[in-house]
Amino acid sequence: MFHDVPTGVAQEPFVMFLGHRMRTFQGTFHASPDYALWYGWSERQRDLTEIKELSAQMRREHAGVQAK
Repeated sequence: MFHDVPTGVAQEPFVMFLGHRMRTFQGTFHASPDYALWYGWSERQRDLTEIKELSAQMRREHAGVQAK
């Protein structure tokens, strides 16, 4: 259940799937490449970059805890 997740990083896939994926699809379906690109695909890529950065940060922090 994505609406009950405790962290922001866990909420991102929900927003990517329901919001940005749908905008990409709708923009393409309605022949609006500008809408599909800027409000769909680009937002999904931004979210994915944020998730990857948070993942790398969490891994570094976890590795530091393991080393102690």
